[in-house]
Amino acid sequence: MADYKFEDDKLSVAVKADGAQEIKESYAAFGWRIASERADGRCPDIVHMDFVREHKIAGKDRLQLLQVRFEVAVNFLGKAAHRLYVRAAVIGALIALIGAALIVYGAVVMAYSTTAFYMASGAGAICAGVIFAVLAYFTAGKVYSSDKLKYGAIAAVLRDNVRDILREAALITGAGDAG
Repeated sequence: MADYKFEDDKLSVAVKADGAQEIKESYAAFGWRIASERADGRCPDIVHMDFVREHKIAGKDRLQLLQVRFEVAVNFLGKAAHRLYVRAAVIGALIALIGAALIVYGAVVMAYSTTAFYMASGAGAICAGVIFAVLAYFTAGKVYSSDKLKYGAIAAVLRDNVRDILREAALITGAGDAG
């Protein structure tokens, strides 16, 4: 069997175009250097980057651990920013849907009413539906504000952790201060 020697490690990543420079600088702290960079054929805001680094480097185990921690933190930050509004939108949509159903129900009751009681109950259902619609707007806003504060605090801690990780990696590789 042939003796196969690794000369370089290789890494490929796909990132949003607006964050490509930051990713290049961050991976440089882990000893990676850019080998190629190309735009995605289907998504114009995605950039594919290929990195290389020597296979045998001092502190490689610690660098790999730091890199995993870095990637987990960066992925969480991206997901949190992207999904920040989702919970508020879902809660608001559900409450608004209840309001819409009450409005439709009230309109149907009023359309087919034969007595003043049914006319009044249809009008009451419509009023309740409007209240639910207004409640949906304010509830969604409150949930969004709450989530923004919560994720903002988490994101601040993660950004500090990322800076510390990059600093430690740069000390290991001798890449200077990358944080």
